Amino acid sequence: MSARLSSFLWSGYFLDYRSTRINIDTSGITKKRYEKVPRQELIELGAVLFRESIASRFDINKDHVVPLSGGLDSRAILAGLLEHTEARNIHTYTFGTPGTLDYDIGNFVAGQLGTDHTSFDLTRHVYKQEELEDISRRVDRQTILFHHAPVWEVAKKFCGCVSWSGFLGDPLTGSHLLDRPSESMPEAKARFIERNRYVKSVDLRAKNANLADFVQCELIGKETLTLDEQLDFNNRQTKFVAPHVLMQGFEYELPFLYQPWIDFILSVDNQYRHKQSLYYDILRKAFPTAFSYKTKSNRGQPLGASVALVSVYKGLDRIRSALGMPSRSINYIDFNRQIRQKLDLRQVVSSNVLDLHKRGLVDWIDVPAILSKHMRGDARHGDALVALASLEVHFKSGSVL
Repeated sequence: MSARLSSFLWSGYFLDYRSTRINIDTSGITKKRYEKVPRQELIELGAVLFRESIASRFDINKDHVVPLSGGLDSRAILAGLLEHTEARNIHTYTFGTPGTLDYDIGNFVAGQLGTDHTSFDLTRHVYKQEELEDISRRVDRQTILFHHAPVWEVAKKFCGCVSWSGFLGDPLTGSHLLDRPSESMPEAKARFIERNRYVKSVDLRAKNANLADFVQCELIGKETLTLDEQLDFNNRQTKFVAPHVLMQGFEYELPFLYQPWIDFILSVDNQYRHKQSLYYDILRKAFPTAFSYKTKSNRGQPLGASVALVSVYKGLDRIRSALGMPSRSINYIDFNRQIRQKLDLRQVVSSNVLDLHKRGLVDWIDVPAILSKHMRGDARHGDALVALASLEVHFKSGSVL
């Protein structure tokens, strides 16, 4: 049991989870299929396939909502939908912290494209125990909490809408393709575990907890798909990302799971998937207006921005961090600050981590000390407190063992 709990407290999700909701079919990968196809033809084919995916799923008789961030996948979906209906017919929403790239760019793009848009400022959201326990059940008691839009507000406002998710968009297109792929499964598992570490401020694992035993993979040849990506698809994407972004109680469309798109994007040579270069070109070819605007991936610059300019903005972000200024890259809220300063969040986190301590199930961790050090400002344990509180909420919402 301690090893299983350790996997959650290390990575933010249970590594031994089994799900039948998502099937990532990689049987259609054929690396030789496109080895002589010029890049421009690949760009045009990719644009056609992505448009086909949107068209095959769009229903004019339904209401559609797109959760819009500062990234590429949600914008690609929105741009594709705009070829089938007017912007005023599409609901979008953005959530997070004002002043961060995801929040500001998401709101900006919605304004430029003219959708029916809603903003959810998480620094004003009131965290409630009952809602957290409901979210726990919606994510199958599988992932960390506190990283969502206000779920009850979203469910009420967009009741009956089809939600278009960018699930698996960036991993398929190469965002997790390493510069030097692993050569062996032990190496791939070790790198996977380290790269999937959520709690970085303190090691919450029990002594001798071997997380590699929980990492699963149904192997195909590493020449077809790198070992690292196979582990990512079989574990992180299905066990963490899917429950997290495809929570129960909503209707979803998943355009990046269009099988011809999967077969295409995984069959092109990895030189085109490296740093998502082909995907970037496909998006600019297919939707030039939508992708002329700023993006999170380029630190607030459009996809066509020069490497030098993007480097300047990366440098400015590092300076902000060195000066102790809030990071623009935060996706949700600054848990280190907000757990101390936001009364509702402080109360719900503190009460849950102390209740977890009373259970005696994580007796290798000095939970009160972690909480106390954080609240005094002697440490930045926001990540640990989120994981510990999430685990306790899962216990309260039902069985996790």
